[in-house]
Amino acid sequence: MRIPKLLPLLAVFAMLAGVLAACAPSATPTAAPVEPTAVSEATQAPVAEQPTAVPPAEPVKLTFWFNWEGTNADVMKDLVNRFNEQNPDIVVEPVFQPYADIMTLYQTAIVGGTTPDVAALDLILIPQLVETGAIAPLDDFVAADAEIKVDDFYPLLANYDIMGGKRYALPVSTNNMQVIWNKDLFTKAGLDPEKAPTTWDEMQSMAEQCQDPANGVVGFEYYTQPTGEGITWQFQVWLWAAGGEFLNGDNTAAAFNTPEGLTALTYVSDMLQGKGSQPGPWGLFGDQKACMQLDGSWLFGYRKDAPFQWGIAPVPAPEGGATASNVGGEHIFMFDATPNKDAAWKFIKYLTSTEVQLEWDKLTGFLPVRQTVAENADYLTWINETEPRMLPFVEGMASAHARPATPKYFAVSDAFSREIQKALLGEATPADALVAAEAAVNEALK
Repeated sequence: MRIPKLLPLLAVFAMLAGVLAACAPSATPTAAPVEPTAVSEATQAPVAEQPTAVPPAEPVKLTFWFNWEGTNADVMKDLVNRFNEQNPDIVVEPVFQPYADIMTLYQTAIVGGTTPDVAALDLILIPQLVETGAIAPLDDFVAADAEIKVDDFYPLLANYDIMGGKRYALPVSTNNMQVIWNKDLFTKAGLDPEKAPTTWDEMQSMAEQCQDPANGVVGFEYYTQPTGEGITWQFQVWLWAAGGEFLNGDNTAAAFNTPEGLTALTYVSDMLQGKGSQPGPWGLFGDQKACMQLDGSWLFGYRKDAPFQWGIAPVPAPEGGATASNVGGEHIFMFDATPNKDAAWKFIKYLTSTEVQLEWDKLTGFLPVRQTVAENADYLTWINETEPRMLPFVEGMASAHARPATPKYFAVSDAFSREIQKALLGEATPADALVAAEAAVNEALK
């Protein structure tokens, strides 16, 4: 319920009437003293009544759901506490929700009428919530607020939140994938440890030279199992680098069964069939059993103190293609059921502001969602002084892509990965796998 505005109090003022006592002069110096004239009750000054004290309004209470863990959760709680201190009329309660089975949690809350006021969620899940009608559009708030500056967000992130011509969320964190290589294994293989591959041909050549089958070392670690988003997420990087697209413009049909798609799938499947890689469980790089892999900017949380030297470089490009990457991250929104939309917007605006985003990125290692943060001198100085290896991720936002914004994305990803995995494992030709994947994806989109 919205807190009503207080009516102004009416001040009560009393006129104080002064009573003058007149003294008559004595007839003679020996006259008896005159009794002082008594002031009657009727002429006494009235005592002004004190206005009734109005109790202070209760602060608006907002519940905020998120699924960041560890240090990231601690940083977010600190930022929320600061917002509460700066806005005594609003109290935001941060609530951690585990990512596992997160959509069941949200769907249960929607059906039961127990949704939070505000939430931050993986961007690829938001279209499913939009489809339910449970998320409130932000267009009116954005249009009325000159400070928000939506065009400062990276377009691929800001545009992701527009569905059916309406904006439902704003970016609050992001990440992408680039190539990471083990410098120690490069040195052991006779490769320049400071030189990463820049083309697909270089990557395959370096992977073949660096692999050591006798010791279980692969040149390039590629995700092949289990099926699901892991396979789809990585393949899209190579597809976009080759100039292809995953779905058509309105996300109603597959668009990857093209010469570009065949080029990308042939490249990775060839590597997996002995030309620098091989199928296997994920995690070889951390065990120093892989010379290279694609990994995301989140790796600084667990790779920073690795017992080997490593570097990061942009994803190599094929001949005639360009470097590419795939973005992830969380976007923030409000539920339509909240009765406190003005307060919810104030909190969303706070978390996505340049000032807060600059601090959030520096403390967590997330990449900037705002271009002014990515170009901020203080931020760039921080990167150069504390973790210069982050720079390829920051610069990679300019060439990154976002996955299709459709509520059917996970059904599509699952169908795609099941067919593409067959080519990765050598059980089907790339051409046949693409044909089968196209049919499966189109079926999932019906």
